[in-house]
Amino acid sequence: MPWFEYEGLTPGSTPIRGRVEAKDHEQAAAELAEMRIDVRDLSVAPEAPARPLKISADDLIGFNEHLASLSKAGIALDEGLAQLAKDVESPSMRRWIESLAEDTRRGIPLDEAFAARESNLPVLYSNVLRAGIRSGNLHDTLLNLNQHLKLISRTRRILWETASYPILVGVLAILVMSCFFVLVMPRFIEIFQDFGVALPGLTRALMAFTGSYVETLTLAAVVLIAGFVFFRVIRTSPKGRLLRENLIMLIPVIGRIYRDSLITRFLRSMSSLIGTGTTLPEALRLGAGATGSETLARESEQLAQQVERGESIYATNQLMRIIPPLFGYCVEVSGEQNLLAESVASLSNTYESRAQHGQTMLQTLVFPIMIIALGGFLAFCILGTFLPLVSLINSMCG
Repeated sequence: MPWFEYEGLTPGSTPIRGRVEAKDHEQAAAELAEMRIDVRDLSVAPEAPARPLKISADDLIGFNEHLASLSKAGIALDEGLAQLAKDVESPSMRRWIESLAEDTRRGIPLDEAFAARESNLPVLYSNVLRAGIRSGNLHDTLLNLNQHLKLISRTRRILWETASYPILVGVLAILVMSCFFVLVMPRFIEIFQDFGVALPGLTRALMAFTGSYVETLTLAAVVLIAGFVFFRVIRTSPKGRLLRENLIMLIPVIGRIYRDSLITRFLRSMSSLIGTGTTLPEALRLGAGATGSETLARESEQLAQQVERGESIYATNQLMRIIPPLFGYCVEVSGEQNLLAESVASLSNTYESRAQHGQTMLQTLVFPIMIIALGGFLAFCILGTFLPLVSLINSMCG
């Protein structure tokens, strides 16, 4: 997509200029309007900007913890960020924080400064930040986000650590089997055809697989690459993020961990917001915004509208995909805000434990499944190759 250069004013009448990526002039203007920038000039950029800095999960977690500390201590963010930049080892990360500090020093709101750098951050990070600022509870929102990032990072690490050995063995096995199927197996097929005996079904299947091995391997590589690109591309639009979220939740074990993590973030935010006196409809909307989940945002909006109409949310909550039915029950029976905040906090701890248990199950299941699958395929190749020799021996022995 092309880049557009803009000049305008922030809500505080501070001049601002920068670039935004959009498919056309109208989309660029709409995105800037969402950032509450009064655009005075908007034109196509003469050339694409330099490749943006990609912040790692560990760097973002550390940055969030420092930002949460600054927010809780009431330290001026411009000066606090400038001092934080001096303590960062990565030169590119240091420049990024310094530019952020410069924007806040010029009076640009923190959420807008982050929105202008959305390409450097996880999708919807600025929306999560905005929800924390609107709720007046930025400290807890950032720490809550960190818990989610740590959980997701740990899940990925478990997947990689558990699958790395079988993947390495699998890659070596593919190299060996490629030589086998391309160079060796065609010679065996010629020999088998000269036996003049009925070949076992397993051998016939192996011979058929040999004939289409190159095409099968190419198709598998294309599918993997296409799947990776597809998951990256659909993150750029709300409908795409909704589809991606639905696909992730269909994956056994991983989908449950992802859902439990979203519920934990949502309920923790809800507990903090209700405890500070935020109304239930507003807490629902802000709590969902603090997760960045499209599905959760839709479900929360539906419940918030019911509360505003004075209707019970218990029956509707039973039909929700992410928000657990127990949440609606807690709202019905708790009544008072203090009791509701405690009930929701207790419920969030339950789902956090479920997410951690899911990680343990993932670590337990992935390695044996991959080893069994790899061993089964190798057994198929070996048996398919040597069973005809048994048939030949039996035929010769009468």
